[in-house]
Amino acid sequence: MVTRTDIINKLFESFGFKTYLEIGVRVPGENFDLIHAELKESVDPEPMGECTYITTSDDFFENHVGDKKYDIIFVDGLHTAEQVYVDVINSIKHLNDDGVIVMHDCNPLLEYHIRSYEDYLKTRGHWNGTVFRGFIQLKKELKDWNCFVINEDNGCGIITQRVLKREFPSLQSYLEPIVWDYFAEYRERLLDLITYSEYLGIL
Repeated sequence: MVTRTDIINKLFESFGFKTYLEIGVRVPGENFDLIHAELKESVDPEPMGECTYITTSDDFFENHVGDKKYDIIFVDGLHTAEQVYVDVINSIKHLNDDGVIVMHDCNPLLEYHIRSYEDYLKTRGHWNGTVFRGFIQLKKELKDWNCFVINEDNGCGIITQRVLKREFPSLQSYLEPIVWDYFAEYRERLLDLITYSEYLGIL
């Protein structure tokens, strides 16, 4: 099974990246500890292990990051459209030229997986939240960026200005708000969904 770790490490291997920031580290051993970066930093308000900055992403960007920039920023914090949107906009300000933002949980399989945060706190279990809506909004707005989703590990979104071997057109329009049935029918177009093999081919 291809994981977010595989997808991120392939970027380090392909482009010689050195620096990495992870927003929403939670359990470091599940991803952060496995990333092949020379410099790694992490942010989480309630980590279950070592974490560089024990705080929210909003506080990190406002009070801690300074003028630092990173080659790859992995966004996997609070899984709501509003928060991931803010996290990516803040990340862009601290991304090196031709760097890459990776977003987790962009391609939920079931409607149950996008239930509200309040319902998730009651039930726990698998939860992608509404990250997909945040990604689609970003794809529409970032017209000069390549924005697409790799169809592995709950959907790993890629956002970059780096020139790749394939063109990913910006979204012109879509039904708003994006209800589940509409997303389920048009997810391939809305996300520019590609396979891992296609991903390897465009790097």
